[in-house]
Order: sequence, then C-alpha cells, then structure tokens
Amino acid sequence: MDENIEKGVQTKEQQKPDYKVRPIIYLFAILGGFAGLLYGYDSGAISLALPGVTDSFGLNAAQKGLVVSFLLFGALPSIVVFTALEKKIERRNTLIIGGIVFIIGSILSAIATGMYYIMAARFILGIAAGIANMFGLIYLSELAPAKIRGLMSSLYQLSVNIGILVAYGVGAAFQGSEEWRWTLAIGVIPAAIFTIGMFVSPQSPRWLIRDGQVNKAKKVLNRVRSSDDEIKHEVHDIENSLTTQDAGLHELFTRFRPVLTMLIILTIFQVFTGINAAVYYAPEIFHNLGLANASIVADFGVGTALVVSTLISLPFIDRLGRKKLLEISLVGQIPPAIALCIWSGNATIAVISIFIYVFMFGFGLGPVFWSYVPEILPLKARALGMGVITFTQYLLNAVFSLVFPIILEQIGINIFYFFAALSAIAAWYIKKNVLETKGKSLEEIENYWETKSNH
Repeated sequence: MDENIEKGVQTKEQQKPDYKVRPIIYLFAILGGFAGLLYGYDSGAISLALPGVTDSFGLNAAQKGLVVSFLLFGALPSIVVFTALEKKIERRNTLIIGGIVFIIGSILSAIATGMYYIMAARFILGIAAGIANMFGLIYLSELAPAKIRGLMSSLYQLSVNIGILVAYGVGAAFQGSEEWRWTLAIGVIPAAIFTIGMFVSPQSPRWLIRDGQVNKAKKVLNRVRSSDDEIKHEVHDIENSLTTQDAGLHELFTRFRPVLTMLIILTIFQVFTGINAAVYYAPEIFHNLGLANASIVADFGVGTALVVSTLISLPFIDRLGRKKLLEISLVGQIPPAIALCIWSGNATIAVISIFIYVFMFGFGLGPVFWSYVPEILPLKARALGMGVITFTQYLLNAVFSLVFPIILEQIGINIFYFFAALSAIAAWYIKKNVLETKGKSLEEIENYWETKSNH
C-alpha cells in the first residue's frame, strides 16, 4: 500500500467539517435494507420448506439441489442485464422493479404445482435477489453521508441475516405437509413493504448528477443532508469525480485493475473461508447430540449468531474502520476452526466452536465485505465493478455449494483446517493490501485510486 498517497487522503479527511446526520437518513437506510431482508428470507425459507416440497412433489436428492440452487442461477443473468441497464434506470427505480419481482416470485412459489413450476418460481426470485444484492448496496452507499456510510451499508448484511432468522421462525411454525406454501407465501409481506418504501425513498443523488439532473439531485440532498454547505461540497465533489467518461470492461480490467483484483481476492476469501460450510455442518452436529428437531435448532442457533454478531459490529464499522474489523473477524475464525477439527468428537465443544466461528464471520467478514465493495469502487466504475464482483460471488458460491458435500464426505470435518489456514492468509493480505475507507468521502477514495494509477 502506498503510504504517501494514503496519508494525503487522510489529510483531506481531517480538514472536512463534521456535518450532522439528519435522522431521516436512518429511515431510508431501514427501507433500503429491506432488500437484504428479502434476499435473506427467500434464501432461508427454502431450508425449512424443502421437506414439505419434497413430500409434495416426490423430489430426489438431485432435484432438491436444483430447487434450492435455482435462486442462485436466476441471480446471474439478472446481474448481467441490470448492470448493462444501470445508466438508463436509476438505482431506486431498479430496486422498485426488484421488489415487484420478489412479490411475483413469492406468489408463484406458494402456488407451485410441480418441480419445474417451483424451479421457475425460484429462478424469478433469483432475478430479484440479484437486483437487491447489487443495487441495494450501491443505493445505500451513494445515499449515505461519509460519516455513517459504513453503518448504512452494513445494515444490508444485518437485514439479510434477520431475513434468514425470520424465515427459520416462519418455517418452524409451518411444518405440515402442505404448510410449506405459507412459508414461501409470507415473503410477499416484506416484498410489499420494500416496494412501497422505495416509492417514498429518494433517488440516488450521484446517479442523478451523472445523468445531468443536478437540480433534482440538490432537492434529494436537501432531504438527507444537514446544511447548504454540505450539499454544495458534495455536489462539487461528485461533479469533479465525473469529469471523465464511465469505465467500460476494458478500462475496468486495465486502469482499475488494482482495485478489481483486490476485490476479487476478498471475494474468494469471503466464500472459501467456510461460512457456508459452517452452516451446512451445524445440523449434523446437532443431530449427533441426539436433539429433537436437530435441523431447526441448528438453523435457529446459526441464524441467531449471525444476527447478534452483525448487530454488535454496526457501531464499530465507522469507529474502528473496515480494515480492522476484517482483520479481527478473520483472525477470530482461526481458533474455533482448529478446535472443531481437534475436538469434533466432543459435541459441546463442536457446537460452541461452530457458533463462535459463525459469530466471528458475522462480526466482520459478512457485513464489512458488502459495505466495502461499492464504496471502494470509483463512481465511473461502480455499477460495472459491483456487477462483476456480485456475479463472481454468486458463481463462487455455486461452485462451493456443489463441491463442499463431496469434500466433506471424503475428508470430513478436517476441511476446517483449510478454512483456518485460509483465514490466516486472508488476515495477512488485508493488513498488507487493503485501503481503509473509514470517514472518507466516496470522491476521496476515488481520488486515491486515480493518484495510484498515475504512479
């Protein structure tokens, strides 16, 4: 990391006035965060609905995998299409489209009459999930003042985890053979709240200025900023950041290759340090304890650990900074991963280890990663870069989901030794290569990469 360039950015940061945060911005953060809640709910609901779906449609193991994974496959083309359209459709309006698609997908899932029907419904939900995961984060990062941008963006990950936990609760309440339909249908409620909430939320001021609608952007900023001086400086910074044309794929992979490479490496760490494996293995551990309803207990335990840890992390994101939380999270994953391997025969230690592992992920790597991606990307490359990273993350998750059960069958819980080692490598990489963005405006971060590319 070039310390001279970074110090220059820090000097600018220290010269900025300490503007107050208007309370209404938190309301818009909650409404925008519903994008994450919807994704979390639809991802979690299928976990407890699947036994009922299996009974209703007579699914085999491969077919169950397809039903679950088709949400993921639906997200991939969605990310590509809406990335291509991002200059034509404003962020908030894109999220409204996503909310409507969530409603349609939830209804179709609930009234499905066969395997292919529900796969198609899950694919439609995946289209909405791709929109929510990508543009929900961009929208929150562009609407937020620098002072609380980390908090606002991380509300998305908290919302995802809350959505998963709510889905587990709803699914546990509807365990009858045909009651799974209610589990999937209830997704309409948060989808409707989100869609209505987006209609009353402001548009992205940065998108509006890029589109030449400066006066409209100033009206938005009047709603969400505390003073005329703050608005004046923000408009000026945004206009300065737009003096060059938007990046295309060639420029993204050449001029902005350092930041893109760093984000792809962070994506690999986020996927392959094993959070999905921890969630996958938890039901088996609880089952070995001989607990009744082992999968439900495991789901609630892991879901609660994710929500509580993410909630605790929120005030620290803008105090300690993104980089420090990532380091703490990854280093904290190492001891429970090793303990799980050494004492896997001891059910108590194994359960505690799983919960600590999930908690440490939820404290840093989960929420910080998704708040860091949109803010570290320059505005001219933000939507395209976010599309590449989101697509990569979904694709790697698909690969991981396919190969992990096979690896677990071959080497068992010892796979967590690999996760511990990768967590250590990730912590070292972040300490050496990741730029801290705490308190910096998006334009200051962009200036860092512009300066770095000229060296």
